[in-house]
Amino acid sequence: MARAVVFTCIAAIVVFAVVQDRRTAAGVARYVALHRDAAGVTIDAVMEPAVKDSVRQGAIWAGAVLATGLSGTLIARRRRARE
Repeated sequence: MARAVVFTCIAAIVVFAVVQDRRTAAGVARYVALHRDAAGVTIDAVMEPAVKDSVRQGAIWAGAVLATGLSGTLIARRRRARE
């Protein structure tokens, strides 16, 4: 069961990294598009909210993976204990 917990934690970290990276990349794409259209747009004005959003979304998805994996591990442990 300890192996399942470790794999769940690793999966949660990977999910966080992937979601955070994709959301940050979307922020960069928004900045590039806005910068082409309006010369007065600063990178901080676009990227600060994008990075905050990417970390929040990464944490939400990683938390979901962690909660699901740990819950599944707990359920499996209880079922094995009954046998």
